[in-house]
Amino acid sequence: MMRTKLLLALSLFLLCFSAQSQSSKTPKFVKGKVLVPRGGGHEEKDPLVGANVYWKGTQVGTMTDASGFYKLETENHTDTLVFSFIGYKTGYVLWKGQEWVEVVLTSGELLEGAEVIVDAGSTRMQMLDPLGFQTLDQRELTKAACCNLSESFETNASIDGAYTDAVTGTRQIKMLGLDGKYVDMNKDNIPTIRGLSTVFGLGYIPGPWIRQIAISKGVGSVTAGYESITGQINIAIKDPVESERYYLNFYGSNGGRLEANVHTRQNVGRKWATSIMAHANMNNLEQDNNKDGFMDNALKEMVVFRNEWKFQGDRGIEGTYQITAMQNTIQAGQLNSIDASTIEGGLWTSDYTSTHIEGAAKTGYVWPKFPHRTLGTQFSGEWHDQEANYGERVYSGHQRTARANILYVSLIGNTDHKFTVGGSFLYDEYDETLDSLRYTRTEVVPGIYGEYTWSRLERFTLVAGMRLDDNSLYGLFWTPRAHFRYSFSENTSFKLMAGKGYRTSNVIMENVGQLASSRAWIIESEEGVDGFGLQPEVAWNFGTNLMHKFRLNYREASVSIDFYRTEFENQIVTDLENPREARFYNLEGSSFSNSAQIEFGWSPARRWDVRLAYRWLQVQTDYDEGRLDVPLVSTHRAFANGSYETKKNNKGAQWRFDATVQWVGDVRLPNTEANPEEYQLNERSDDYFLVSAQITRAFNSKFELYIGGENLLNYRQPNAILAAENPNGEFFDASMVWAPVFGAMAYGGIRWSVK
Repeated sequence: MMRTKLLLALSLFLLCFSAQSQSSKTPKFVKGKVLVPRGGGHEEKDPLVGANVYWKGTQVGTMTDASGFYKLETENHTDTLVFSFIGYKTGYVLWKGQEWVEVVLTSGELLEGAEVIVDAGSTRMQMLDPLGFQTLDQRELTKAACCNLSESFETNASIDGAYTDAVTGTRQIKMLGLDGKYVDMNKDNIPTIRGLSTVFGLGYIPGPWIRQIAISKGVGSVTAGYESITGQINIAIKDPVESERYYLNFYGSNGGRLEANVHTRQNVGRKWATSIMAHANMNNLEQDNNKDGFMDNALKEMVVFRNEWKFQGDRGIEGTYQITAMQNTIQAGQLNSIDASTIEGGLWTSDYTSTHIEGAAKTGYVWPKFPHRTLGTQFSGEWHDQEANYGERVYSGHQRTARANILYVSLIGNTDHKFTVGGSFLYDEYDETLDSLRYTRTEVVPGIYGEYTWSRLERFTLVAGMRLDDNSLYGLFWTPRAHFRYSFSENTSFKLMAGKGYRTSNVIMENVGQLASSRAWIIESEEGVDGFGLQPEVAWNFGTNLMHKFRLNYREASVSIDFYRTEFENQIVTDLENPREARFYNLEGSSFSNSAQIEFGWSPARRWDVRLAYRWLQVQTDYDEGRLDVPLVSTHRAFANGSYETKKNNKGAQWRFDATVQWVGDVRLPNTEANPEEYQLNERSDDYFLVSAQITRAFNSKFELYIGGENLLNYRQPNAILAAENPNGEFFDASMVWAPVFGAMAYGGIRWSVK
């Protein structure tokens, strides 16, 4: 009996001790995340912002922040946590003292009713954003071959494609009638494709890597820097959270081009995710369809590798960290099968090799209790080397770039008034040689900026900003910019914008196409601070846009009308009016571009989309010979794109059809009167049509096959290379390209992905 009482007392003591010990270990707070399944049947989860978290039967509760995180003081009078959000089933969790509780809410029960189908469109006009103009998503990018960024605008009316020369076939873009070097290119909001990679860099970003492209005409935000003049393009790369878990793409064309893309992503723990992307392309097929002795397409080999990590913290901290490496070789010129002894001076060939490595780190913090208050940092760097020869000319270029940007965003009183302030630092080091000419330059540019945004009831928005940058070579850059948007109604938006931009010219690489000729290079030096005596380019841009959405035959339609003027205070003029020379000098006089465009979009039936556009350009510069139209710029251009897709079945199978027709007006050609008659060109080129089409068959949600064609009318520029039979002579010139050289191209490929 005594033993029983002793055991009972001991048991009660241990029970009390255990309870007391457990009580002492009870956390003061319970933390966790509220998540929801990602749409489309994905296994991944997204954070739910603003979800209610509270103790059942009490008034003690909180809400989740921007990352779905919550922190709630523990409560002794209940043991049940409640999680709720409109449109989702309420979740209940029996709390047993754990410090971390993570829940996944599922969609609430839906009442039976009419099916609602929303088609946001693969190309969207930005009506409310005063800086934005147009966004292209993955559906738009897959309407054409889109093997790299330079080919991603084939179905876009605002950006023109062009070629540097008829030998290498390198593509570049133009906006508002001016070269792509005046466009501020960003990758995930970090400046890219600048400096020595301005021309070839568009080919360094594979099309299948791109998630979205945002296009803004005119000057961009001061937060991105001072280099934007004619526009700003941001390329959003597929990230480790939203991209496909596995992705394969294989492509081939009758031009001899073969490409492969492989993507994968994985979660690494609860807070980290990573993605790996690899790209390879090659062309080892020599072709000469126009029988001029030169390869129509250059022989190429390129590999690109990218690894990105993404961090999503519990208390408003997020970050992305990535590194990209690229190796590229190009061989162009006369056919290797030609007997060199038959060519005076031997075969004319061009070899180009480049190595490019870049890295970036972005970290942001959102105050949990003040979601409009954020602090962000951006750090990036580039290491770029390239070697080339164009005939007997030898080129070498090296670039080292480091960049830092820190910005703080908050409110003034309420959400009608926002401001951004920050500081930046840029280090640019260049070392270029062309034959015996050497050009070195190092720029150190610290800068500060501020931007104020005033909005009211979604009726209007004003964004005014200014930045000051102290360039170690050129002194103070003062960059004011303003953007204004007023909505007459929810369907009609009017925008105005004005601002200034600066950029330093890399005159050799930006005019590399002129090396594919026998022109003598003359860089007219004057008193200046850089190696050539060239001053930075300075320009003002003014623009206006009117956008209206309406219904036509009960279907959604839109029209956009815009006008932009770019006026240079200084520009590095490329003067080709003497066929024996390529001269470069600082602007004396006026140089400007006027651009007007009207674009109409309509969905005439379900799953049908039609876009029509017309653009007029006036681009003129004061040369030593007087004011002339800038050569190789088409004054008139018209565009039509149509697409149709069948309804998906329950496996995701469907057909997609896309076609684009462009009419390209004539261009002024550089003066060739000083050449012998057989090497003289007309004053203006012919106009011509370009037709492309693609058919895609999706067999299910994972696998699809596509075939298509470009330049289906087989139009080729006549006499694309002057004096092709004597490339080492004084009249050789392959730089005056205004139309395709290869002719019709057929291609096909497959895509396989697992979400």
